[in-house]
Amino acid sequence: MKSPLKNLKKYFQLIMTALICFVMGVIEDKKRICIKDTDSKKDRTVLRPDDKKNNRKNKIKPKYILAVLSILCLAGIGFSLFKGASVPTAGTIINSLMAPMQEGINSFGDFTASIARRKHKTAELQSQNEVLNDEVEKLQAKLTSMENNLSDYEDLLKLLELSEKYPSYEMTGARIIGKDAGNWYDTFTINKGSSDGIEKDMNVVGDNCLVGIVTQVNANSSVVRSIIDDTSNVSGMISKNRDICIVNGNLTLMDSGMLNVELITKDSTVVKGDEVVTSYISNKYLPGLLIGYISEVTEDDSELTLSAKLTPAVDFQHLSNVLVIKQLKADMEDSGKSSGVSESGTVPSDTSSSETETQTSSTADSGEGEE
Repeated sequence: MKSPLKNLKKYFQLIMTALICFVMGVIEDKKRICIKDTDSKKDRTVLRPDDKKNNRKNKIKPKYILAVLSILCLAGIGFSLFKGASVPTAGTIINSLMAPMQEGINSFGDFTASIARRKHKTAELQSQNEVLNDEVEKLQAKLTSMENNLSDYEDLLKLLELSEKYPSYEMTGARIIGKDAGNWYDTFTINKGSSDGIEKDMNVVGDNCLVGIVTQVNANSSVVRSIIDDTSNVSGMISKNRDICIVNGNLTLMDSGMLNVELITKDSTVVKGDEVVTSYISNKYLPGLLIGYISEVTEDDSELTLSAKLTPAVDFQHLSNVLVIKQLKADMEDSGKSSGVSESGTVPSDTSSSETETQTSSTADSGEGEE
């Protein structure tokens, strides 16, 4: 342990150093006053009393510094002698004074370092978030694609069932690529044309029933008029009794998704729920294709025939894929294959019909798809 005398010697050295600083400060003040007096004589600038007071306030005189240091040193000496312990060295005093400042500097450094770490962490999280968002978008796109593929697969299954239902007809699948404005597919465009063997007047089916007929053919696309179009007229037949009728589109009924049925014989036993198919006497539609089901029967004003409303078997609001039957009715008649098959069985090839059937056929043919 260092002796008190050596510590006292260091304190006296500190006091002498402060005294020297005091003397040098006084000399420097004198020089500054002389220079200021010289400059003031040249500039003849008079300071206001307030400016003088501010200058005095802003200056700390060396004698005050000396007094503070002397008091601190004497207090340290007295404390040391009173306690009988060693007098703290100047370095110890300086370290004690600097410790709070050093602690503050360290705290500020830790604070700035934590801010930098947070910024770096935030940047990493943002980068990871962007990567995750990209992955989510990719997965959503894959999910949408899979859902579309599943929907297409289900449509293809329905078309396969339809082709099995009418095995005697050669068919080709087609996708709907355009339609007229509105909710209903009264006319639409498919992605098959003359290059695929499509011809005008070929029948189009979907959902196990009749959809419409091809009215215009291009090289790689075709236009189809559906049976709900107001210009469509189809020669139909009540399946259970083979009564002939005319099924036509109606603008008034289109909004409700219904079709109009006309020229049913008055003595027909048709009732709600009866199935209607294409008749064997049509000159454009193949026989036995399901059209829809009777939903309402009324007697005409003439009291000679009956009328009805029909709900089509096709959902004309959600069509996406169809089948085109590549046989034409005219070609089948020429080859002796005009006898069709309804869902309940075969339609006899004996086409001897009543006078009413002949009149109905001519009416249907006159309005059935003639563009």
